[in-house]
Amino acid sequence: MRIEPTDKSFRVGPASPAQPDTVPASPARSGSDHVELSALSQAAGGLSPQRLDEIQAQVTSGNYQASAAAVSHSIVDFYLIPVK
Repeated sequence: MRIEPTDKSFRVGPASPAQPDTVPASPARSGSDHVELSALSQAAGGLSPQRLDEIQAQVTSGNYQASAAAVSHSIVDFYLIPVK
């Protein structure tokens, strides 16, 4: 799977009160993509800042290759309810 940059601009409203850790999004710049992760999402992801920098460099250069199977398994695992 390859992530391609897009020229489509969109705006995201401020975070709801239920998400106090998030930062309200600033208006998107024309012709550029930007992602900001809250401290909580970074901690929950378990990725080191160095790994995030590596991924960012790969996405920027167009060389990031995500495994569709790994992504789909992670999504399903995240939403599975533990059986007691």
